[in-house]
Amino acid sequence: MSKTSGVIAALFASALAVAGCTDNQDINAVSGALVGAAVGNQVGSGSGKTAATLVGGAVGAQLGANAPRQCTYRNANGSTYKAACPS
Repeated sequence: MSKTSGVIAALFASALAVAGCTDNQDINAVSGALVGAAVGNQVGSGSGKTAATLVGGAVGAQLGANAPRQCTYRNANGSTYKAACPS
């Protein structure tokens, strides 16, 4: 795996992790857009750097906005856990 591929994978994984911290779709989209733009900026070079940044932001926003929602539940013992919210 090249250094660039490793950076991309790490940044997108962190975007999904951050997006999973909230149930607010708007916050998830903004978080994803910021991380995606950062990835695009690292990948792009020369005259294509701006385009790569914009595409990365757009892709990140879509991933963040569509991240699976997590709800917090409490079981009979009083412990809490997170699981996918009902549709």
